[in-house]
Amino acid sequence: MNTTFELIGVALAALLSENLVLVSCMGIGTHLESFQNPREAIRTGGCLTAVMVLGVLLAWTIDFFLLAPYGLDYFRLLVFSLLIPGLVALLRRFLALFIPELSRRIDGNLSSIATNCAALGSALLVVQRSYDLPSALLFALCGGLGATLALASFASLQKEVDLNRCPTAFRGIPIQFITAGLMAMALLGYYGLYLG
Repeated sequence: MNTTFELIGVALAALLSENLVLVSCMGIGTHLESFQNPREAIRTGGCLTAVMVLGVLLAWTIDFFLLAPYGLDYFRLLVFSLLIPGLVALLRRFLALFIPELSRRIDGNLSSIATNCAALGSALLVVQRSYDLPSALLFALCGGLGATLALASFASLQKEVDLNRCPTAFRGIPIQFITAGLMAMALLGYYGLYLG
């Protein structure tokens, strides 16, 4: 049974000190437009959050009822790496059949999530850490929200960087790396905040 403080600790860790994009370097495999357009970043982050929550729910259930009781822990990576793209394919099919307008808007974002390591990483992390189901779902939800926040912040900062005042050697990719590094260092200040 989780206490409120343990759940708060899991949520804060997923949002800040273990941010999947900036600190753990997961979730970077999204399409390039997510790092340049804040609206696209929020759309991609929303898709990532949905896939992470559903993926963690399925992964935890499979591990709890099938893999762990029968001693098949060594199949986790294989099962989860097949589960996440399969889940994304099912979501894309479901949206195309029942909500075609939404499917048209987010299909590109959703397809980039199929190979995103944040979805697979969150499923592996909750199982390796032996989270119970509420903690696992909270970790996935807050991890997705943290990834969305990081993507949207980075995309917004890209619009604010004045390249005319930036030295020539730092224009383009170098200033983007510096920006990402500074954002990651800011979040590392929260490391150790985990209460659970």
